[in-house]
Amino acid sequence: MLKIRIIAGIISFLLLVVIVELIRRRKFLEKYALLWIFSGSLVFLCCVFPEPLFKLSKLMGMYYLTVLILFSFIFLLSIILYSSIVLSRLTEDNKELAQEIGILKLKLNELEKNIKK
Repeated sequence: MLKIRIIAGIISFLLLVVIVELIRRRKFLEKYALLWIFSGSLVFLCCVFPEPLFKLSKLMGMYYLTVLILFSFIFLLSIILYSSIVLSRLTEDNKELAQEIGILKLKLNELEKNIKK
């Protein structure tokens, strides 16, 4: 169990370092990185201080590893949901921009025709 905690702690710490570096290089926006930073910090804290997670697993009547898998599953679902919301918003914005470009092209063609007359 200690080996799993050490490996998970190292991976979560490396994840935090990578996220901070991506933010620093402007490859990842802060508003999208907050969920990753929160979850990476939470996993790291659970690895360093596992007692609350042990108590929670006993309270839920589950094994420690099962609770970790459950929380990982919930985290992945939240990332997918958040990404879907952002993708939906971007798709709608893209559609509106395409419509505006079409209207502007139509107006430009009308102005060019009026100038040629």
